[in-house]
Amino acid sequence: MELILFAMISLIVIVAMLASRLNDNSFPFPFDRKTALFTPAEKNFQNLVEQAMGTRYRIINRVKLADIVSIRNGVSNRASQTAANNANSKYLDFVICERDSMKLLGVIDLVDTQGKGYKVKKDWFVSGALEAAAIPHIRIKVKANYTIDEIRACINSRILGNNAPTPQVKGRIIPAPLVKARPRTVGALSPAAAQAMLPQDTPAMARQISAPHAAALPH
Repeated sequence: MELILFAMISLIVIVAMLASRLNDNSFPFPFDRKTALFTPAEKNFQNLVEQAMGTRYRIINRVKLADIVSIRNGVSNRASQTAANNANSKYLDFVICERDSMKLLGVIDLVDTQGKGYKVKKDWFVSGALEAAAIPHIRIKVKANYTIDEIRACINSRILGNNAPTPQVKGRIIPAPLVKARPRTVGALSPAAAQAMLPQDTPAMARQISAPHAAALPH
């Protein structure tokens, strides 16, 4: 009788332990499926960029920084490991590549000034890594009423239209390219640059209106 009672108590203890493990917060797979891969703002912006760039380019979402940069030779093991760990933890919202060759052309990060899940403050590690690797990059504010022409003009001016700077190496010091800051009143395109992109037969009045419109794109 005592053996049967002992066996029943042992069985109850084992069952209780198994149940507690299943309900434990350290369960190795505490996941649920998300309802969508991208936020509405990301999806809408990607559609705009794809329409603006056409079939010649590919727009890839959420690319890890470590996938587009590599550690230079001659860097110490400690510095290499630190840089690699940081690069593995950083993500870029959009990467533009040539469709056929998949050659990397530039990077776009979305910025939400309302602080709703996007990168409000500039990430100096990301920007420094991209500049050191001579990868053109722009930051564009989330806005509901962007036009395809605005997006196309911004990307052509800041990524596709400019020659990427060549990385400068002197010993173990890798200085980032020096970029002169633009006035706060200037957007992604200057009025002169926007006018230069318009067809020559565009009426003068239309040319005067189109340039400030393109220059208003935040970044």
